[in-house]
Amino acid sequence: AREAARRIQCSNNLKQLGTAIHTYLGDHEMFPAGVSYHPLWGDTRTPLDEITGKGWIIDILPFLEQRQLYNEFKPGLVGQWPAGGIGRPECAEAMKTRTAELQCASDPTVHENSTEQWQWFGYEVALTSYKGVMGDNRMGGSYSVHPGSEPSCTISRSCPGIFWRFSFLNPVKTKDVTDGLSNTLMVGHSRPRYFPCSAAYFGNGDYASTYAPINYVPQPFDRAEWWNWWGFSSDHPGGAPFCMADGSVQFLDEEIDYPLYRALSTKAGGESVEFP
Repeated sequence: AREAARRIQCSNNLKQLGTAIHTYLGDHEMFPAGVSYHPLWGDTRTPLDEITGKGWIIDILPFLEQRQLYNEFKPGLVGQWPAGGIGRPECAEAMKTRTAELQCASDPTVHENSTEQWQWFGYEVALTSYKGVMGDNRMGGSYSVHPGSEPSCTISRSCPGIFWRFSFLNPVKTKDVTDGLSNTLMVGHSRPRYFPCSAAYFGNGDYASTYAPINYVPQPFDRAEWWNWWGFSSDHPGGAPFCMADGSVQFLDEEIDYPLYRALSTKAGGESVEFP
């Protein structure tokens, strides 16, 4: 009964995130965008002052009744990370601030701050249980034990899904989701203890790929081998919850057909899918 209640609360969190994203979408006519912590390799068009490291979650804070927290991040919305951007000392307290909507009740580790997140070693940051869906990108390319779409969209302007760290260079609009909002995964569940790149408000901690099966955990787990664990998972038995691009929430079985799972994560793949 307790787990059932926690699962309902988790679904409610995702619904709130979905509602906040759609409110932002209504105001800006595009999905909130993640911002990388480094320039796009080989791209001289990106103003360095825009490489702030801002995660897409910051954009929706005002629609989660977190306007004050959003205001605390304003000094970090300009300048190159880490000296500028959200790496500024003025943003340190905001980076530590936990938000209930980002915490799954079934995962005890997300309710404590961390000083061991990638790019934030030694700095205390709040964590998130929920990541934007980048598509089925093969993280790390041939280093990964999983297949997936290539080349890596961690180094390109485009990506199969809705959220990735360079999405600010190529903002996604509803017209771009040609596979249909109800057929496209938008936000999914992950566990920070198996995803040590989960700083809640950082543009390199707020997205994941469907290249890895749901609840896949490498054995033994090696935090350095990020190319194998950059997927979705949960402590809810049997699978993980996702918010679709239309704002609805679905619980996907960890035994879901792998090609179907990957197809659901692309916004314009043209796949013919039947939702499970």
